[in-house]
Amino acid sequence: MNLLDSLKENNSVAVKQEARTWEEAVEVCMRPLLENNAVKREYVDAIIARTNELGPFYILAPGLAMPHERPEKGVLKDGFSFITLEKPVVFPDGQDVDILLGFSATSSEVHSNESIPQIVMLFDDEAAFEKIRKAESTDEIIGLLK
Repeated sequence: MNLLDSLKENNSVAVKQEARTWEEAVEVCMRPLLENNAVKREYVDAIIARTNELGPFYILAPGLAMPHERPEKGVLKDGFSFITLEKPVVFPDGQDVDILLGFSATSSEVHSNESIPQIVMLFDDEAAFEKIRKAESTDEIIGLLK
């Protein structure tokens, strides 16, 4: 699964979104995957429930979260969504997040072998965070991901 291809195919990039709470941020982030039938509603509910139970284990770096759950929690197909928030929200562990990368994987192999390496490569450069935060359009985000 290619990050850039998935985002384009699913029209799942949105910038400067509004969310007052971390739960709203997860909802906004996962909306494109719901609308494109990549996940079922229970997948989003499971992310929120597990976060309440275990904390936001999916925060990958300061300001960056990749909310996701196990495939059996409601994944229908592999997919990514990518959103930035107008203002950061505070997650249960006290971390501020303003970049969210939604993720659905049909298997743990897709998760570990394909998706995570792409994310690590994208955010390996500290300057990438600032460029993403400054982006004013979907096209700018797509351009940065290329």
